[in-house]
Amino acid sequence: SKSVYELHGTHKQLVCTECQSEYHMNFANFDFLPPTCFVCKGILKPDMVFFNEPIPHFAKTRSFAEAEKSDVFIIIGTNAEVYPANEIPVAAKGSGAIIIEINIKESHFTNTITDIFLQGKATEVLGEIGRLLYL
Repeated sequence: SKSVYELHGTHKQLVCTECQSEYHMNFANFDFLPPTCFVCKGILKPDMVFFNEPIPHFAKTRSFAEAEKSDVFIIIGTNAEVYPANEIPVAAKGSGAIIIEINIKESHFTNTITDIFLQGKATEVLGEIGRLLYL
């Protein structure tokens, strides 16, 4: 898949805590804090999942659906401890995907579902992969 589903949201937009209206960060008024919704005057917050908030349903269901269709699934820089995100690679593996893990240190995935473990900083490992692919 070429789609990115932001399970934990994005810092690029704000969402109203009352009516769920969404605003690109550039269009919010920060002259008065906290910024408020132009529609209902509710408080705007970064469109990110805060502690104890649910993962957006669409992002969650699409992530699992795409994982289950994948031939190769790449895990990059996670400790593999946060549910439900940590179940997505498991779903991919259960559907037959090859799991590649890029991480500074081993995670829970390394000895359970990972087929190829590439140890190192993501930027360095991905840079090397890119270099090798485009020789």
